[in-house]
Amino acid sequence: MTPDNPFLRALLADPEDDTLRLAMADWFDENDQPARAEFVRVQVELAHGAVDGARLRYLERRQRDLLIAHDTEWVAPLAKVLRCRPGQWGGWVFRRGFAEYFNVPAAVITKYGDKLARLTPIRELFLRPVNATAIMDLCVRPWFASVTHLYLHDLQITDAVATALLDSPHTGRLRVLQFRASELSPVTERVFWSRFPVPS
Repeated sequence: MTPDNPFLRALLADPEDDTLRLAMADWFDENDQPARAEFVRVQVELAHGAVDGARLRYLERRQRDLLIAHDTEWVAPLAKVLRCRPGQWGGWVFRRGFAEYFNVPAAVITKYGDKLARLTPIRELFLRPVNATAIMDLCVRPWFASVTHLYLHDLQITDAVATALLDSPHTGRLRVLQFRASELSPVTERVFWSRFPVPS
């Protein structure tokens, strides 16, 4: 699959739409990738909740077996973009058929995020190590608009970082923001906490 695939482009534009994911599954079937097609359907069904215990156990086994058999193949294009050697790193998690969670240094995602976001919906980022400059850089990247969860456990939020997050046109889907601590002025603090969840 390449970034010019129309089904992939549609999914990247609206990653919450499972109809688009199932359309991708059909595309995988039609292009001799039945295992990937099944994996997408299995994970979408798991995300919606199985009707009974037996079905849930079956889906969980299929998900595991398909990942064991194909994970290296499916993540190869992503690993290539992120400059990972085979077997060197596995800081991603598949959700609803696509790698969506990435545990990477902030420097890696700021350098390669544009290319990565043309291959898979980036929904959750666990960035370590991370600094204020990297977050302010991410706030101006259009692909950052797909991120729903941002984990910054090494970062203290300052007024500059808070302002970048608040003013960015690309943080509209951000629902969870976790960080080490905050050092905000009273005015910024009031606006910031009204917009973002309290970190746990």
